[in-house]
Amino acid sequence: MKNYRALLWIISGGLLFLQSCGTGSDNITTPQELVSSGQLISLQIDSQTSNVSDGLFAYEDKNGSWLFNLNMSNNEIQLYNLDSGRMHKRIVFDLEGPNGVGFVQGFFVQSMDSIFLFGFPGGELHLSDTTAKVISKINYEPPAGHDFAFVHNAYFVSDPIVSKGKLLVKTRPDMRASEVTSAYLSDKKLTYSIDLSTEEVTLSKMGYPENYVSEGAKLLDFSMVRAEDKLVYSFVADHNLYVSDMEGEVLSVVPAKSQYLEQTFQSFPDITDRTALQSYLFASDRYERLLYDSYRGVFYRFVFPKVEVENEEEINQLRRFPRKFSVMILDKDLNILGEKLMPENTYYPGNSFVGEEGLYISISHPDNPKNKEDLVSFEVFKLRELE
Repeated sequence: MKNYRALLWIISGGLLFLQSCGTGSDNITTPQELVSSGQLISLQIDSQTSNVSDGLFAYEDKNGSWLFNLNMSNNEIQLYNLDSGRMHKRIVFDLEGPNGVGFVQGFFVQSMDSIFLFGFPGGELHLSDTTAKVISKINYEPPAGHDFAFVHNAYFVSDPIVSKGKLLVKTRPDMRASEVTSAYLSDKKLTYSIDLSTEEVTLSKMGYPENYVSEGAKLLDFSMVRAEDKLVYSFVADHNLYVSDMEGEVLSVVPAKSQYLEQTFQSFPDITDRTALQSYLFASDRYERLLYDSYRGVFYRFVFPKVEVENEEEINQLRRFPRKFSVMILDKDLNILGEKLMPENTYYPGNSFVGEEGLYISISHPDNPKNKEDLVSFEVFKLRELE
């Protein structure tokens, strides 16, 4: 691989920084509620940028707090300084040529000098930096029965993990979810690692829950987060949370049902019935993103209770902007500390992230009176101990 020595130097530097920060969590174990601080963080955007982001990534270094914003329309990542609220840099990537990276679908920031770019629809994987220079191109083939790395910063977030010269990435079965059976899923895994020197691909040990589709095909999406030396997985249609080591060996299965969801999840309807299918995808009970708050030592699990829809117009609204959702708070051992049902038609949970001040959730919902098209704004939520 071209420039491999530079690649190793960049990655090791990023790891050293990560090991030196974000480890002073409070290990909260008492019941908590999520409350708005009343604080809005707003970023000025230009006329070519939507205030509903294609993907966000929060990052901190010695120079401050940063937010990377993916704008797929321009194939660019915008870098904002969260302290000043101003754009610091626009990183525009070439589609073709010596520095071409293809169409960027997702990204992962290891450091300012190490940004992994994931292409679409193929398996393009590039390492770049804030100058948009291509440092390295990684060519790999996914394992049989699995798709290319699926990294999306606004949909079932599962950040890649760099460890020991390998990149652990999320994958999905190479088959339509509506057609999947338990037998087919039995040997399918959730992640695989890409060796950054040899480009060799190795499946992890963690697979789908044994009875996940035993009562009918369901969406296969999941969110994965790293918490120190463990991985935690949250599936779209499973109340449990799953904990594994870094190799994917299951360590525990923890019940963590939301109080706002039914016990049983709906299965795929007849996919030729467009209205029924869209209702299943966007209006049925489900879990979505799982975030880890290393500052406070807690997890946030986003929950979407079933909503009643009467026509296609309401379904189309739900495609982009969910009507209601809740946020579960869980401690390091995944004990439920609390759950907050958010006010309807107020926030856009697809743009949320954890920062030093708390949990940031976008207010860019069209029905929110505080929403402004020329601003990307986030309301900051904090934890408060229940008496």
